[in-house]
Amino acid sequence: MKTATRSSRWFGRFSAALGAAALGLLVTGCEPECVDQFDCARKGNAGEGKQFVCVDERCVTQDIPDETGSDAGTDAGTGTDAGTGTDAGTDAGTGPTDAGVACADLPHDPKLGTLQLQTGFSAAESATIPEGIGAVTAVQSGSEYKLYGLRDTDNTSVADDSIYALGTWPSITLGSAALYAVVPEADRGNTTFPSGFLTNDGTRLLTGYTRGVTGSPGNVLVYDTVTPADSVYVSAPGNFSAAAVSGAFFINGLGIDGVSEGGLAVYALNLASKPFQGSKLATFPTTNAFAASGYSAVTSDKVAVFGYGVPDSSASDPWAPYINHLHAVAPALYTPAISGRTTLALSNTNAPEIYSGNDLQAVAGFGSGVALHRGTFTATRDVSRIELTPGGINPEAVTAGDLTPVLTTSNACTNVVSMAPMGPDLLIGVKDKNGRRLVRLQQKPQP
Repeated sequence: MKTATRSSRWFGRFSAALGAAALGLLVTGCEPECVDQFDCARKGNAGEGKQFVCVDERCVTQDIPDETGSDAGTDAGTGTDAGTGTDAGTDAGTGPTDAGVACADLPHDPKLGTLQLQTGFSAAESATIPEGIGAVTAVQSGSEYKLYGLRDTDNTSVADDSIYALGTWPSITLGSAALYAVVPEADRGNTTFPSGFLTNDGTRLLTGYTRGVTGSPGNVLVYDTVTPADSVYVSAPGNFSAAAVSGAFFINGLGIDGVSEGGLAVYALNLASKPFQGSKLATFPTTNAFAASGYSAVTSDKVAVFGYGVPDSSASDPWAPYINHLHAVAPALYTPAISGRTTLALSNTNAPEIYSGNDLQAVAGFGSGVALHRGTFTATRDVSRIELTPGGINPEAVTAGDLTPVLTTSNACTNVVSMAPMGPDLLIGVKDKNGRRLVRLQQKPQP
């Protein structure tokens, strides 16, 4: 049983299995090297029978436990949950601001707390998040959106890590029973780590988990909302993030069932036939031995954004900070790779790099662009957006707009703890002294 829990884990911000390839978790300047074993996963393989764990905010090696479900030293009284901030940052509301004023004494907007909306955007409805629900995804049903959530029990009882129905936005209510378990019964006696993402292709949901052993074996769960009996687990080692288009999932990780040669890449799961077909969709433009999995997102125009991380070459510490890179890919460029006919190289000039930095905490589709949550482990700095336009003279090309602020803040009293697309809009999870809630952000019509 874990003795400390980081609240941002409820939103599934980061996850990785011990012994996986380095996964690009960010450490900057005076930040601690780690707050849990997930942060240490970026150090890669610790050696035969060993794993990296977080002790006193530093990554150290320990023996890998036998697969009886015990934590065997991974907590050491200091282990918290994978996320993007310590409790000081994500719990927000107890500490003073830079001006010396306590968060509890500052005025908080009922929706956005101390976050500030920027020109061109508005905040619509908001709803309280049911206790224990982390990542969410919105499935369009006519003019409405049905929400589903991922319940994460922090590995204390993996049988309870499940997908739940949350009702129709904005009337969120936790379903009376789980829809499907993230971890199949065969793996519940092992040390497992839910990956924390939840996405959908319009009818099916995708989430995943990895096991805490060398090679990071694991599965993704494809849950069919129309015919639950057709739900299946698919082998996908090291699954880290995912996004979707109608009929296919994109998985940023180490492999997928049906692909003999794995390694760090983006993999496609083609849902057009059964059994579902896996393929290697895209490779990253790096030869760095410590390269890491990164973020995944899709815009409403079906432009895909795929990311990876590498250590900052100018840093004296080879492990930190990691620089996360994002590339945009037009549908005309990635569609042939879904069927496995080819593999896309993200070094392609038609797949431009749209962002790089060591401050990236999450990425999500926001209309015809992507939203970037930037900051540190302990505090949100801003949510910004990049417009992405596919096609034109060259259908395989993508044109990226400027980085445009959506939300800013001058303190750590309210933090963004999740993001998910909802049609043309963006659902953000926020947390402050008034609790956790989802807020629907919209773009204002252009004059």
